[in-house]
Amino acid sequence: MSTSKQADKSYIAVMGKIFRVLECFAEKGTKPSLAFSEISRDLPFSRTTIHRILYSLGKLGYVEKDDVGSCYRLTEKLHKLSGQGVHFRHLQAVSKPVMRNLLIRHAETVNLGSLDGSHVAYIDVVQSPSALRIAAFPGDRNPVHSTALGKAILAFLPESTTEAILGENPLLRKTPKTITQRTYFLHHLSAVRDQRVALDMEENLTGVTCVAAPIFDPSGRVIAAFSISGPASRMNPRLSAIKVDVRAAASAISKLLAPPSGFPASPSGTAHT
Repeated sequence: MSTSKQADKSYIAVMGKIFRVLECFAEKGTKPSLAFSEISRDLPFSRTTIHRILYSLGKLGYVEKDDVGSCYRLTEKLHKLSGQGVHFRHLQAVSKPVMRNLLIRHAETVNLGSLDGSHVAYIDVVQSPSALRIAAFPGDRNPVHSTALGKAILAFLPESTTEAILGENPLLRKTPKTITQRTYFLHHLSAVRDQRVALDMEENLTGVTCVAAPIFDPSGRVIAAFSISGPASRMNPRLSAIKVDVRAAASAISKLLAPPSGFPASPSGTAHT
């Protein structure tokens, strides 16, 4: 007989009840709000328990009660909390065919990454078929300053945001070629903005070259980056062609994320000039 939730000492029973209340809203998503009587009718909990859960969610800002009557609705705060996951699932879905196309063209590892504090987190990776390849995995993290993915994102953030991120930690030397001088690094980012492509020339891992380009959401805010990485011996002779293809691939994904009216010509999310 399998261990029940009640017998599982790590299981917090009240969490199950809280999420069951939230699921009740999701199941009746066409309704703008739900009456307390409707929620209590659909759930196998006492009215007191349901009231306390709704009250607590309201205190936290995830549920709000109508001024008149006993009706409740989910707030924008909850939608924002869940929206990020939906957003990245959509990004991953539209990126996958483009990543596979790049893999076919260049036979090198293709990466999709986003900002995670002062690091870049890998959202998706399509591995090179070569026995000698650069292996990264979804969930891996690397410093922003030593990676092409990180540079491609940092270059298009508002200047104050970039400064704050770089101020969180020192620019650690990962290899002899890592840029560790802050002023020079900021100057380096201006070249990334001009070219709309970032390079990691053995700055994060000796013997490895990486080329990345930024991805923008429909408002023009940089949200992720796309890269190809591989042994410098194979990447460097083909650098010009790879830069063109990575830049075009990132632009294609940005357009797929944009509404039908099109992708803004200039990213509105950057304060750099």
